[in-house]
Amino acid sequence: MKKMMISIIAIACLGSAVILSGAHLKGTWKAEMEDDTVQMRMRMRGEKGFKDDWNFGQSFQTSDFTGFAWGESEAFSLVREAGTIEFKAEFSGSRASGTFVFIPNVEFDNYLVKKGFDGVTEKKMLTLCLTDVTKEHIEDVFELGYSDISLSKLIAFAIHDVTVDFIKDIHSLGYEDITASKLISFAIHDVDPVYIRDLQKQGYKNLTPEKLISFAVHDVTVDYIKELNSLGFSDLEPSKLVSFAVHDVNTTLVKTIRDLGYVDIAPSKIVSFAIHDITAGYIKDIHSLGYIDISPEELISFRIHDVDKEFVKRVQSKWEEKLSPRKIISLKIHDF
Repeated sequence: MKKMMISIIAIACLGSAVILSGAHLKGTWKAEMEDDTVQMRMRMRGEKGFKDDWNFGQSFQTSDFTGFAWGESEAFSLVREAGTIEFKAEFSGSRASGTFVFIPNVEFDNYLVKKGFDGVTEKKMLTLCLTDVTKEHIEDVFELGYSDISLSKLIAFAIHDVTVDFIKDIHSLGYEDITASKLISFAIHDVDPVYIRDLQKQGYKNLTPEKLISFAVHDVTVDYIKELNSLGFSDLEPSKLVSFAVHDVNTTLVKTIRDLGYVDIAPSKIVSFAIHDITAGYIKDIHSLGYIDISPEELISFRIHDVDKEFVKRVQSKWEEKLSPRKIISLKIHDF
């Protein structure tokens, strides 16, 4: 996925170079060049000062520009369907800087209005230009069922690389009715067709878009699922799988718990062990005091109520008989 850095999103494009009436957007830019790649940062001052600044960063190829020769061109341009950006340049070795002016394409502006887009501003036209959104792309998006897409989401499609091929692939995997917002979330969190297919091979075939995003956000990878499968957790519900990942339940933790005698412990209890920091050392301490058969539920209660090795020793010094875990917890609650 191509990477872009955006503050207050704006985009510059060049098409037929038709000049709209009124003042055009102007700003400054800085760039560095390596081989044929130009890494450019663009900036426009906001009406309310620095907090309202617009910043945009992107890598371009030298071939994207017209009249461009690094170190030689005092002026060059970026021409796309949405408009033209005219650059003034000063060069210093591998670095350059200067000013720019964006000239929107009136014909493209009219096309957007005819397609039903509201709120077409010069800044949004700039964004459409920089992300190279074309009429063909818009028509393809409409044909895929997104004829009611807003201009902001269309721009988000371009920024996050939600391409026509990406949409078709997602649809082919059973998500024909996925919303534009969810497609953007898929792209942001790297929920791509390969990831979905791999999950389906592991038995997770009917996950909702929300659950897929949750899997990706919490790093539920295919390797992680295979690791848990090797421990006997082959039929975990998606929500349990997410809980495992959220609380860092891994092979080491599960094996440690089982080695200490909790072979048939339920997945929910393993999660609770992780949540309440019931470590191998803590369990061994409690076992060493004669509570070798303490249940997972009782261990969790011990931890919740801050029953530690020192407290149990203090209780044992006052009672000759062995007290039950429940009695120890009661004493702790009542500030023994």
